[in-house]
Amino acid sequence: MKKLLYSLSFLVLLTVSCSDDPDPIRACNVENAMDLVWLQELIVETEEFEIGRDYSFITMGIYDSQTVFVLQNCCPLCNSVYPVYDCSGNSLGVIGSAGVPFEEITDRKVIWKSSNNSCNI
Repeated sequence: MKKLLYSLSFLVLLTVSCSDDPDPIRACNVENAMDLVWLQELIVETEEFEIGRDYSFITMGIYDSQTVFVLQNCCPLCNSVYPVYDCSGNSLGVIGSAGVPFEEITDRKVIWKSSNNSCNI
C-alpha cells in the first residue's frame, strides 16, 4: 500500500510541476508581454496569411534603452521589410540603414513563432 501511495504521490507531483506554458515574458511594465493587446492583434493578423503562418516570428530586444519588438520572417523568396515596435505598439521604423540598425538591438530573443513555422531559428 505504501508503494502505491508513494507512486501516486510522485505522479501527482510530476504532473503538477510540469507545464507546457513557457515562462512569462516580463517586459513593458506588464507581467507577460504576450498579453499586450496590440501584440496579440499583430500575431492574429500575421497568422491570417500562408506566408505569415509558415515563416513569421517576433523577436524582442533593447534599442535606445527601451524594449522593442521586431516582426521578422525567413521567407526564402520574399523581399521583406522588418518593422520595429515599442511597448505601446508604435512603429519606430524598419530594420535597415535608413531606419533602425539591426546591430543596435541588443539582448534579442525570439518570443513567438508562427503556427507552421519552418524557420531555423
